[in-house]
Amino acid sequence: MPFYRIADFTVEFQNRYPRLERQCAAYRLPDGTGNATPDFRISVSEEEIDASEKESPGFSRGYHESICMYRKLCTCILHRDAMLIHAAVVACDGYAYAFSAKSKTGKSTHIALWRRCFGDRVSVINGDKPILRLHADGQIFAYGTPWCGKEGWNTNTSAPLAALCFLEQSPENRIRPLSSSEALDRILHQLLRPRNAAEMDLTLRFTDILLRKVPVFLLGCNMEPEAAELSFRTLTAVKGVPPHENP
Repeated sequence: MPFYRIADFTVEFQNRYPRLERQCAAYRLPDGTGNATPDFRISVSEEEIDASEKESPGFSRGYHESICMYRKLCTCILHRDAMLIHAAVVACDGYAYAFSAKSKTGKSTHIALWRRCFGDRVSVINGDKPILRLHADGQIFAYGTPWCGKEGWNTNTSAPLAALCFLEQSPENRIRPLSSSEALDRILHQLLRPRNAAEMDLTLRFTDILLRKVPVFLLGCNMEPEAAELSFRTLTAVKGVPPHENP
């Protein structure tokens, strides 16, 4: 089985269906390289695929195997100071900025506005399911993954996470920092919540670290370029500033 490099972990997927290999091609390590023993060796059963099909019928077995593999990977990485978040992440001038919201609120539209307004300064790390990982130096990095939403926006790159911004639709553009309690209430809806109590504890532990290290904002926005300009000015102004020092 090939090895993949995802969020700086070496992963072996023991897949049955070819879809996953195509999906993860940009993350595949050259044959004969990588660790002799991967960080994670992941497989799923046909019964797990069956259960996923029941939840979301109408997709191929390969699609459901891929989703099951990713869920299992995201459970494994909790034990290594990393976590999935439902968000779209862009990189700009060496930093990552994450935008999270309920489905169909406009995450993809907003990061498309960033790309339109700021051109080559902006690249997409992931359009829907990035991984956040705590580094030994205390910084949280955002990583691209092959699971990235219908647009297919992802790159096998990473950058230190400078800010997290929740979106809500509004006719007028406005932005404000969120308190820790406000941010926690919103972020818990954008995580993969494990059923295992110990793994849920790890999820909450990482979330606490995230909220202490990364400024969190709420952006009410429309689909005009001014929305991107407002979030850009606000979020880039706080990169490297701890949340308790935000203006």
